[in-house]
Parts: sequence; C-alpha cells; structure tokens
Amino acid sequence: MLVAAGFDVSVRPDQRRGVDLLVSRDGETVVVQVKVRQKTIYEWDALRLLENTGEHVLVVVPIASRGLIDAAKKDGRLGVVSLRNRLLIWNREEIQSPDAIAESRASLAVPNRRRNPWGRWAIMRVYILNGEPRSQAELAKETGVTQSAVSKSNSALDGLVVRSASGWRAPDRLALWDAFMAEYAGPGGITTNWYGLDAVTHQSNSVVAAGASAGVQVLVSGDSAADQLAPWRVPARAAVYAASGIALGKLGFAQTTDERATLTFTVPADRTIWATAASWSQRRNTSTVDPVIAAWDVRRTGGPDADEAVKRIRNLVLTSERS
Repeated sequence: MLVAAGFDVSVRPDQRRGVDLLVSRDGETVVVQVKVRQKTIYEWDALRLLENTGEHVLVVVPIASRGLIDAAKKDGRLGVVSLRNRLLIWNREEIQSPDAIAESRASLAVPNRRRNPWGRWAIMRVYILNGEPRSQAELAKETGVTQSAVSKSNSALDGLVVRSASGWRAPDRLALWDAFMAEYAGPGGITTNWYGLDAVTHQSNSVVAAGASAGVQVLVSGDSAADQLAPWRVPARAAVYAASGIALGKLGFAQTTDERATLTFTVPADRTIWATAASWSQRRNTSTVDPVIAAWDVRRTGGPDADEAVKRIRNLVLTSERS
C-alpha cells in the first residue's frame, strides 16, 4: 500500500529487530519500525509504541479503530495501514488507495493468525530432497532447528515419515511434496517489488553480486532458480531472498506494484530457508534456494506453463542421485 500511494520503500537491516523500512516521499526519507498486529489496537497501545522509540512506527492491522486513526492524525511519527478497507495514515494524512492499485499484493505480508511452523515445513523439505534414512541430529543440522523440534515435527508428520533402524525417512516423497505445496504459507517477512529492464536471470544475478559485495547473503528462487535447476520456460520474474536489505535502486531497479514486478525481494521470516539451501547446495556451486522452495515460488509466479515448470523441478528432486 505504501508503494501504491507513491512512496519509495526499501529494507534496512537492524540487529535487534531484524529489519526496518526506509520510507521516502517528496525528498524526505525516514526509518520506520513495522508492527504487524493480528487484531486492531487502540490509541493507548499506539502511544505506548511511540514512547519506546524515537523513530517512526507503522502499525499494520486488519482494520484500524477510530482511536488508532485519530492517534496517527495527531502524531506524525505514527503511521497506520488498515488492510481491510485499504486505508493508509501517514504524516497525519489519510490516504485511500485506489481500488485498481489496492488489489496488488505489494510491500507487507501479514502473517497467519497462528504461528507458522517453519521448522516442520523445513523438515518436510529435507525429507523430500533426500530419501536416505537419517538421524534426528542429522535432520536438525540440515534444517537449522533443534532436535526437539525435529522430534515434534516427526510426530506431526505421522504417516508421511517412518523410523527404521537406519533412521527417519519419507517412504512416499511425492505425497510429502504434495502436502508441502498445499500447506506452505510462504516465507513471511517483508517483500518489495521491483522493475528492471535486463533479462530476469541477469536481474537476479546482479542482486546476488551486490549482496556478495555488501556481505549480505542472497539466494535466488522462482523462475531464476528453475532456470538453473531444470530449465523449461523463459523466466518471467525473479524471486530473491536476502538476509537484510540491499539498495536495489542503485542497481537500476525501480520500485513498482506486484503486477508489474520483474523481481521480488524478500527478507524472510522463515529462517530455515538458509539452512535447507545450504544442505541442498553442499556439493553444488549455486546460490539458489532448495528446489522445493524454488518450485513453490514458480507456482506463485504463475503463467500458462508454470505447472509444467514445477513438475520438472519435482521430477529432478524425486529422481535425484541423492534419493
């Protein structure tokens, strides 16, 4: 909604909070802390948030209360995004997004009401990627979660994974693939949408190179990853995951809406993405996410040949020599 309202938005790393937003308009740039809430908050809640920081605070809620809106109109440091009625309050100004733009899914992703089971989804992926039996300690290393989390995930996956004397494995990895594709809610975090003129693969490569120069870990997903893993269609959109923000404007990208984007840039809340990518690429010189995440992003990008592109990645995984 910020992008649709004419703001430039980028991501900045923060050691305590993970990331902040840099929001620019009319030549002025401010650092913004983002607070996503599953239900509306009231004026006193917002004032308490402001008391704890000297920076701007952007509160994202399903629908803003009258008290929250009034508080934002009184204090320019408080911004409000009301998702259900597509309302933005910024610098004491009330901005209603036009319907055609408001339907875009750009900028902020609101998490599910329940906490996302990142660990279980990561466990599902490593079972899909490797059919060999492994111990819970090995599975924990591959996913970056604790052995306790692995144990709980195995219990939750009862029927899809089995234990033998050699360790844990998934007897039907295709069934587990289908289950993951049906369940995974996405990486969460903060996503911004960008437009570039270069070929899609060149766009993702330029972000990877910029990340390497800045010391920021970057992984390629979606069409760009599929083009490396199992080439099939001409890449339509690059998907990039980064550990923190990168100044994409300096690379020639222009911020845009979801419909026009040629590259999506995400600082994910799902931190297991890094561990499963490292596990998959252990013997490969690649900077892609693991193939299951890549396939999920290809499907999200869509297009008439997306299903076939996903199928080719799936076949690569299930017939891999690592199976």
